[in-house]
Amino acid sequence: MNNALDALQNNQAGYVYGSGQLSPLSNHPLALAYVSLIVVEKGQIRLNIQFQDYLLKAGDVLILAEDSLAIVKNQSGDFSCQYYLLNRDFAAEVAYVLPHSLFAYLSKTPVFSPILEHAILLQAWQTQSQFILNETTQYQRILWRQHLQNFFLILADLIGDQRPLNQNEHSRKEKLCWQFWAMVAQHSQQEREVAFYARALHITPYYLSQLCQHYLNDNPKTLIDRQVILKLKQLLKTNGLSIQRIADKMHFNDPSYMNRYFKKHTGLTLRQYRKGH
Repeated sequence: MNNALDALQNNQAGYVYGSGQLSPLSNHPLALAYVSLIVVEKGQIRLNIQFQDYLLKAGDVLILAEDSLAIVKNQSGDFSCQYYLLNRDFAAEVAYVLPHSLFAYLSKTPVFSPILEHAILLQAWQTQSQFILNETTQYQRILWRQHLQNFFLILADLIGDQRPLNQNEHSRKEKLCWQFWAMVAQHSQQEREVAFYARALHITPYYLSQLCQHYLNDNPKTLIDRQVILKLKQLLKTNGLSIQRIADKMHFNDPSYMNRYFKKHTGLTLRQYRKGH
């Protein structure tokens, strides 16, 4: 997987995929992408993730964030997996429509072992994944993003049925962090300043920054801006909306300021992005 990580750094699409072993070395931390989605194809592997042991077998799914501490303890000689690696920007696009409760769940439970019925669906999803990643070109990025979103939304639905999140499992710090993330999804069209969210949570901006760095691996302003840019991109793809109307919907004082904001974060003007998409 290390070669795939190197390829990811130079991949403009924001994702790579492959199959094989996770690491030939035992008792060595795995190098991870911003998001690593791993499906065990055959054999077994024992991992220590965040100081907890997991035994994964064929059909199990592992989802790890960049800052996860995952160590291979041992693996069978026939072990192999399919891995899908996402960089920060592409992962943010995928996560845009996902419920924040899913991220809280996966931070505590990174392994999903499907029952037989769901394992069959997972195999079908993988077959479709291979088709998208190997046979499509012009619309591959869109197809792959939506295919991943479908996977995670179904996963959110399944774990919601099987084991609802127990809020008592999370520390106060974690709860604040996930509350912030939920608020960003709800209010980022109107509110782009960290102070607004800190006041709503009754904490200081500095403390909110510490929480985000620890649990979300980013500062709160970056997370807010990323959500705003994703919403702007979505609106720019809607042909019926003028730039002025988008500025009104996103609560920018004027289109020229929104244009400068967008270019600062993407390198493109609003019209350049709209023309390209």
